[in-house]
Amino acid sequence: MLTHPSSSSAPQTSPTVLSRVANLIYWTARYLERAENTARIVDVNAQLVLDLHGQLADNPALWEPLVYVSGGEELYRQHHARSSSERSVIEFMLFDRRNPSSVISCICTARENARCIRDQLASELWEELNTFYLALKDDDFAKYSRTGASEYLGVIKTRIQQFCGVAEAMVPRNAMWWFFELGRFLERADNTSRILDVKYFMLLPKANAVGSALDMIQWASVLRSCSGLEAFRKSRRGQLNLERVVDYLLRDPVFPRSIVFSVREAGRALAAIDADAPNHPGKPAAALLSRLETSLAKGEISDIIIEGLHEHLDDIQLRIAEVHEAVQNAYIRYPTA
Repeated sequence: MLTHPSSSSAPQTSPTVLSRVANLIYWTARYLERAENTARIVDVNAQLVLDLHGQLADNPALWEPLVYVSGGEELYRQHHARSSSERSVIEFMLFDRRNPSSVISCICTARENARCIRDQLASELWEELNTFYLALKDDDFAKYSRTGASEYLGVIKTRIQQFCGVAEAMVPRNAMWWFFELGRFLERADNTSRILDVKYFMLLPKANAVGSALDMIQWASVLRSCSGLEAFRKSRRGQLNLERVVDYLLRDPVFPRSIVFSVREAGRALAAIDADAPNHPGKPAAALLSRLETSLAKGEISDIIIEGLHEHLDDIQLRIAEVHEAVQNAYIRYPTA
């Protein structure tokens, strides 16, 4: 998973003020969205364990997939080589500052980025993020357990959504806003694919279990983790199953957390940035986004599943990473001399 480069790895060119501010607001959005989606990925597992009435709650097979799909397996193994349990995975995903994609690390980095451009932000926006960080910074697994997974993770999701709501109400629709939107929707597309991948790693071992009550419970959990269960039922009336849920989260044009919706919104943000900064057109990034959107509409979902859902999701993640690199090259790393 992409992380914000450290100052020591930054390009040697001297970026303009615009590129510096753009990069910071872009990464602020990405880290906030990543924190929310990490909470959602943990939530899908916690809800599944609850639906199973706690059966095998501490079975590594139920918790290790979270580490795999977050892209943090190598780092996790460095610190938890002999321990793989519900507690160790949740601590790594939510509270471990050594993990740059943990919730606390994401919120801390987003806050630091915002602090660097505090003079560019509405005071209410800074206060929302700073207050959230201060409330979260000393949390640990003990508090998570006392509060309960659903309530604790719900607070994280709500606080991030509050920040985005304040931003939408107060940030002028200039390049700063569109870089925020670009980062947010690129990260969302990537993370929705990872939430789907959780289910891939948790597929029931027996083929005759597909379509069972347990299988439907799992897919309902995936949809709930994307806040999409009610919307799915209203727009896709019928039984919950693999093909219908995958199609919804990949291709639904109006559901805000589907991959195709996120890719389109990222493209809209990029078009607005190009219009505002004609000297640094992001044509390669726009072309990559357009091709990704086109490819998402191709093929039957049943064929994608047969050929390999995991591989298909991996390809989406790689193509989103290519868009990110093209954005960085067009607007952040460009030579100024």
